[in-house]
Amino acid sequence: MKKWKDVLDIGPQCVERFVDPTRTPELVEADIQLAGVSRLEGAYRVGHVAADIHTVLFSVNGQGVLHTDAGSQAITSPSVTVLPAGLPFLFELDSASWSTAWFCFYNTRQWRALASSAASVEYCEQALQVYHLLSVLYYEPEPSLRLSSMHLLSHYLNETLTQPRVARDDYQRVDTLFRQVENQLHFNWSIEYMCDLVHYSAPHLHRLCRQRFGRSPVQQVIYLRMERAKYLLQHTDWSIAQIGGQVGYTDVLNFSKRFKKSLGQSPGHYRTQSRDKL
Repeated sequence: MKKWKDVLDIGPQCVERFVDPTRTPELVEADIQLAGVSRLEGAYRVGHVAADIHTVLFSVNGQGVLHTDAGSQAITSPSVTVLPAGLPFLFELDSASWSTAWFCFYNTRQWRALASSAASVEYCEQALQVYHLLSVLYYEPEPSLRLSSMHLLSHYLNETLTQPRVARDDYQRVDTLFRQVENQLHFNWSIEYMCDLVHYSAPHLHRLCRQRFGRSPVQQVIYLRMERAKYLLQHTDWSIAQIGGQVGYTDVLNFSKRFKKSLGQSPGHYRTQSRDKL
């Protein structure tokens, strides 16, 4: 077994911004001992023999390496690395630069899920949100203006760290799928193609979408298309046929029928009403 020791080798090119709990009491209320955002370059090696806190690191850009008793593992981006209390570890920089947000959680009931977990590095699509929200807490001196950011940060931390891993991974995969759908609403999104992208069976994808959105996969695609159509009708002068084409309907009659079925009124009537309210 490797002989562990405390290591703190941080070179002059590294920039670390500590979010001070004495100035940000919201962190203390969330059982966070310390947190910060880092941009690491040059020399960087940090390790602990057996910390009595849980260490969590969100990687948003670049790459590092995690060493534990189980071996070495790459920390890619975006990802979350979880190290439960009492586990020896060592972080090292493994790219030209590495941007992270990190937290030291007290070993309390709120974060008990971390105590029973093993060291892990997992894909995390919320890593960038966590990084930017923690940056807001660092830069914003006014407590009342930090409230919304802290609320969002707590949401992302709880969603990422306290949900069962299987459910969390499934939801992240479904969220990623429908972000792709939202970016290509003109595409012919079939159930078969969506299932191929996420490597799920049709019944499993249907079940996950019901849990996540309250809609089936097809209904979620339609919902996203209608939301985009509503925006374009209100904020552009494009023709109804052009808007229909943008959201996947090459036949303007089919688009109009679908829009009326979903919204209870025709596209033209919706455009007139929405603009009258402006």
